[in-house]
Amino acid sequence: MASRPTRPRQPPSVPPEPEAKVAGTPQRRRALRAAGTSTTVSRASSTPARPAPRRAAPSRTAPPKAAERSRTRTRADVADLAGARKARRWRPGRRALGVLAGLVVLAVAVGWLLLASPWLRVETIRTTGLVRTDPAAVASILDRARGTALAGVNTRSLSRTVEDLPLVERVDITRSWPSTLVVTVHERQAVAAVPSTAGGVDLVDGEGNVLVHEADAPAGVPTLEVDVAAAGSDALTTAIAVNATLSNELRSRVSSISATGPDAVTLHVEGGPQVFWGDDGRPERKSEVLLRLLAEDAVAGARSVDVSAPDAPAVTP
Repeated sequence: MASRPTRPRQPPSVPPEPEAKVAGTPQRRRALRAAGTSTTVSRASSTPARPAPRRAAPSRTAPPKAAERSRTRTRADVADLAGARKARRWRPGRRALGVLAGLVVLAVAVGWLLLASPWLRVETIRTTGLVRTDPAAVASILDRARGTALAGVNTRSLSRTVEDLPLVERVDITRSWPSTLVVTVHERQAVAAVPSTAGGVDLVDGEGNVLVHEADAPAGVPTLEVDVAAAGSDALTTAIAVNATLSNELRSRVSSISATGPDAVTLHVEGGPQVFWGDDGRPERKSEVLLRLLAEDAVAGARSVDVSAPDAPAVTP
């Protein structure tokens, strides 16, 4: 009998796996299909994955060495940039050097013009204010500046030298370009004439300084008739002080002043009475009262007037 051919043994069929579930809502599935992305997930993937443990954040108190080096390099770069800017700021350019050189040349030219040029030298000296001062004595001092540079004249020193003269109180010196010195002399004013033992009178200022010796007292300058040996030097000083405080109107009417002591000064009015003045106190009030009394005819012809107490004057016919 013929044998029946044997069929090869097929492996047992494996039941098909159930269809994977489609994840998401219908709208989600349609969107994924339109994008060409599979909407099926395996059973294993359907299981939610555990979140990975968070990595500990680096401590802020201790920055990494790399960050620290980066900061150091940044600060160094900023410092270098600031230094470079400062160097560029203070580095003079060609234009600045040219301007500086021009200023130096201009300064040298101006200095030469003022101090060394022959055009700005003292050629003329104009002096005013000399009345009793010897002009030759003043000229001998001022001529030292003649021919020197006008800008280089030391006006203060020159003024002090002229002020050393006895009759000179103050000197003002100014420059008048290009070659003139203008000198204004202010002389001391003689307020009294003191008889001299050698004859004539000595003209004194308000401080009692002897200015000059003259043969006679000039007009408007009263004579001080004080016996210093008998009355003392204080009497002369007080008489000078009284004369210095008289108004110009009253002094022009006084011919002489005498004193027997520092509190016994007498004015001799020309063509009028003798005026007992007393000491040198309250001169303004005494002058006011005396001028008002002299304006009266009865007082003008009186023998004497006492204004030593100006609030209670006395008149002796």
